[in-house]
Amino acid sequence: MDNIAILIAGIIGSVGSYWISLYLNKGATMGAALMTLLSGLVFPNLPFIEPALGATLAVVSTTGAYAGMISKKNVPNIVEMVVIGVFVGTISILAMTTYSGVGGKLGTMAAISCLAWLGIKKVFKIGAVGKKEEEKA
Repeated sequence: MDNIAILIAGIIGSVGSYWISLYLNKGATMGAALMTLLSGLVFPNLPFIEPALGATLAVVSTTGAYAGMISKKNVPNIVEMVVIGVFVGTISILAMTTYSGVGGKLGTMAAISCLAWLGIKKVFKIGAVGKKEEEKA
């Protein structure tokens, strides 16, 4: 059950940051900052979640917020951002016990998530059909 919550937190952070940045026209830094602030205030204080899990959810959502800073050129829609959020959650689950320390770990996990999705898009030519049709028009 905790792993599902972690995946959802990754999605919330990444999609929220992306949405604030692009659809509210606040920019990537403001989007990530707002989601990080909200995550830190909300997740640890939810009454139905134990405090340790709440703190973990805040960290994962913050990682997602960093991933949400990606440009619209690379991730043109919310659906792709949801996939990146799942990557953030998955990497957070896998790295929880092995990737300890301070300094750069959240940004690194966010970058890995974004680069993994961009690599998958390139290998499987996801979204390439639409771009070629747009170039012809």
